[in-house]
Amino acid sequence: QPKVSVSERCVVGAEALTRLQNEDGSIIPPDVFIPVLESSGKILELDWYVMRFVFSKIRDWLDEGKKPQKISVNLSKIHFYYDTLVDDIIREFEKHQISPEYVEFEITESVFFEEADLIISKIERLREYGFKVSVDDFGAGYSSLNLIREMPWKILKIDKSFLPVGNEEDDEDVQKKVMLKHIIGMAQNLGLECIAEGVETAEQVTILKENNCYLAQGYLFDRPLPVEQFVERLEALME
Repeated sequence: QPKVSVSERCVVGAEALTRLQNEDGSIIPPDVFIPVLESSGKILELDWYVMRFVFSKIRDWLDEGKKPQKISVNLSKIHFYYDTLVDDIIREFEKHQISPEYVEFEITESVFFEEADLIISKIERLREYGFKVSVDDFGAGYSSLNLIREMPWKILKIDKSFLPVGNEEDDEDVQKKVMLKHIIGMAQNLGLECIAEGVETAEQVTILKENNCYLAQGYLFDRPLPVEQFVERLEALME
């Protein structure tokens, strides 16, 4: 799914996502099959498949003389219980001889409420190597101010639950707008880059611009695209 600059209305990166397709062509949404994979431990295999695919695709673009956009990959919390996680990622990554500037790892906010020290140490090593690390779905759980202050990330993905629709007569919507403003301001004052996810309306884009958040992801711009369709769009941008 593309990530865009709302000021320039152009693709500036993407998140690598997975969809499961039935034999009849219908799509099984991730909130159905991801929990099954997580409970069985099979999510690790899926994450590694996506990582290898992304690394390989970036290598292909470079071989074709094109400058890739940054692609983000999700890491499930189960990964962080393996001591060799970072070494395994770096070993696989270096097979493709690409720069870490093209890769971002997204880690869901809720992961940090379990064995935070263990997770932080691995994130710090990923960042030291040169990868970008972002916290995904920020605000979807029970975020604390310490989560913003202490965690070693540089990118904050604001959960769609904080996006107002622009209805000034709705008290809840007004509260969302106030909270969004202060989350963005606080994060940026701490040197974090902000991106809003789940953007669906032009009104939400206006609100983001008013609060100096210029990166977004959501159905207003693009739904998750089949690989071939996204590659066509991105390659047209890179030509």
